[in-house]
Amino acid sequence: MTINYDYTHQGDFEMKVTTFFGLEEILEKELQQMGGKDITVFKRGVSVVGDLGFLYKANLCLHSALKVIVPITKFTAENEQELYDNIKLIDWERFISNSDTLMVEAVSNSEIFTHSLFISQKVKDGIVDRFREKTGKRPDVDLLRPIFKLYVHIYKNEVSLHIDSSGDPLYKRGYRSDINEAPMKEVLAAGLVKLSGWEKHLLLVDGMCGAGTIAIEAALWANNIPPGYYRNDFGFMRWRNFDEALYDTIFESSINKIKNDKVEIIANDIDGYTLKKAKTNIKNAKVDDVVTTNEQSFFDMMPSRQGGVVILNPPYGERLPVQEIEKLYKEIGDKLKKDFKGFSAWIITSSPEAVKSIGLRPSRRIHVFNGSLECRYLKFELYDGSKKASKNPDTMTRR
Repeated sequence: MTINYDYTHQGDFEMKVTTFFGLEEILEKELQQMGGKDITVFKRGVSVVGDLGFLYKANLCLHSALKVIVPITKFTAENEQELYDNIKLIDWERFISNSDTLMVEAVSNSEIFTHSLFISQKVKDGIVDRFREKTGKRPDVDLLRPIFKLYVHIYKNEVSLHIDSSGDPLYKRGYRSDINEAPMKEVLAAGLVKLSGWEKHLLLVDGMCGAGTIAIEAALWANNIPPGYYRNDFGFMRWRNFDEALYDTIFESSINKIKNDKVEIIANDIDGYTLKKAKTNIKNAKVDDVVTTNEQSFFDMMPSRQGGVVILNPPYGERLPVQEIEKLYKEIGDKLKKDFKGFSAWIITSSPEAVKSIGLRPSRRIHVFNGSLECRYLKFELYDGSKKASKNPDTMTRR
């Protein structure tokens, strides 16, 4: 059994960076721009090669990542005893001591191993029994803030082990102190902004802003603010090989790259209580000089200039029941056609029936998930005048 990485390892090693379904290409581009090597896209993630400093930077600076995990080894097991025996053979002393804390999380797609909680228990038993036999003392389990968090993934009979370097999921930026009833995860919001093709010289309208997450994530990206800037804790900080001086250097370098470019982002919501939460989050994220908030219905607002991007996360009809959902979506379509000519509009929704009521044909459809809800992220081009006008003989210049 080969150990691919341990805390004494120097140089480059493989990492797997996970994300939400539909954001893989966005994450791939981020890793390329960060200087990652040997990049390979897989479902809900990207593998990349880099050193310990790259791992720190990935956790601190990636907008579209959920976790950065490090593969350590894999083996095959045909039954529970083989799983336990193989786990017990691993030199866990390379990673933790008997006074450290650990947590094991398992996912299985196997006819042999069908219960994830039982797998986690069996793997934990193999680790602590090795320590007990060798040292007379075992590591304790900590489900909240373990020093060592191990991911176990089983496919058929193949067992893969990974260390979690992130701790809390990276969507937990730390700026959101208050949320509405159906909050969008920050990583998804960042992905939606990037998928929209918005550029910071354009106006961005978050027309139904809720907790303000889309507007905040746009502001972070536009001004090169590291999403991890607001956090003071990552899993790797509890590793035995944590290089605090190296992390401080990377942190300072990232902070020095923050820009103060003029950006116009409008966050709109009709509900005053919800907008108050958004304002708090925007202030916590230190982007209140970039994001303008309005307590106003989307249907009453008028864009401050021609052209830009509108992103809407309207009620879907599942999580936040809305009377006559089709009527609402028809009104959205009418508003976009009337007052947002020259804009690109993007709408995320899990309600395919409601989409038909918009009265516009989407030019792009992207499959994403908002939590457990399967959604479509739809692009609508709002042309200034008829798209077909140039083809109408009556409007063509005659020779």
